Amino acid sequence: MRAFTYQTHIDRTPDQVFAFMMDFSRASRWRNLVRKIEVLTPPPLAVGSQLRLTMDVMGKQREAISEVWAYDPPRRFGQRNTASNVTGTFEYTLEPEGTGTRVRFTCDVRPHGLMWLMLPTLIRSSRYRYRDQLATLKREVEGPVRT
Repeated sequence: MRAFTYQTHIDRTPDQVFAFMMDFSRASRWRNLVRKIEVLTPPPLAVGSQLRLTMDVMGKQREAISEVWAYDPPRRFGQRNTASNVTGTFEYTLEPEGTGTRVRFTCDVRPHGLMWLMLPTLIRSSRYRYRDQLATLKREVEGPVRT
């Protein structure tokens, strides 16, 4: 079930935005909850690659293994993971728009078993958690270069 889609315009080329997004050392600067992303499979990154995400969730550190299900530089990146009987599928699409890029972030939530009873709460909390993510990405990508 599609939980939400957010989008923004970033005043950089798709190549520049995608390169920033795929630099996992910068993930904590713009990805909500994420503190660190490690690639677990040998390079290059591709569909089927495994990622370990270290996240802060409700004041506790959690880890999740995520699988890359879409990888088409510089247009599309998707990953999915299952935890606590909920599968989250996340997709970023990038399209040229004027001199910049239109970035769309979509989240699908699929509860399993009795977690279906929690679906409205899951969607509401996911929307809240991720609502500012693209605005933060925009500020990071367009902002001054940090050293």
